[in-house]
Amino acid sequence: MRHLRYEYPTAWDHKVDGHAQTVMKQLGITYQHSTPQSMGDQFWFWNCENVPENLPEYISELDVDPMECIGWGLSKEQAKMIAQYKSLS
Repeated sequence: MRHLRYEYPTAWDHKVDGHAQTVMKQLGITYQHSTPQSMGDQFWFWNCENVPENLPEYISELDVDPMECIGWGLSKEQAKMIAQYKSLS
């Protein structure tokens, strides 16, 4: 599954004004869970589906193991849920 990072500063530079979750919905991207990252002015989206081939510059791949993010917005239970996710499609 793909995990994505939404970066607010880059979105603002591209004149995208909206909540990260709303923008993802507008792009047709679905996800299992989202985690705000206030220190980086980002949102992390876990187990994304319907991801377009060409992502906007303010959305990038997040190459991180959810188990390593416990305490960084994820509880142990959430990290396990993300790691064990199976696509419904």
